[in-house]
Amino acid sequence: MAKRSSPASRRHWTEADARRVLEDWERTGGTLEAFARSRGLIPQRIWWWRKRLRDRPTAHTGLTLVPATVIGAEPADPAAVIRLPHGIAIELSGASPSWVAALARELTRSSS
Repeated sequence: MAKRSSPASRRHWTEADARRVLEDWERTGGTLEAFARSRGLIPQRIWWWRKRLRDRPTAHTGLTLVPATVIGAEPADPAAVIRLPHGIAIELSGASPSWVAALARELTRSSS
């Protein structure tokens, strides 16, 4: 069986490597410097990946779908309409284009 190398032993990290390291660090509850030192890592590398993954609109943006009931008048002119199977339509007004794109990606991912 091939042994998997750790991120510390590799020159270039993959996104999966970085996510694993960040999850390990968060689980420890310690400082970044202490965590990095204990793993033989450079703190700046962890900070760089943390910023890169946090700024990226992915499934890790915390976007989740929950049941909701809309109360009140419907918007006269929605900015976007997302049509789902079974006749469900979501009308959006005032949402940023990046948020609408993240919602559409999540809906696509959730329906696969």
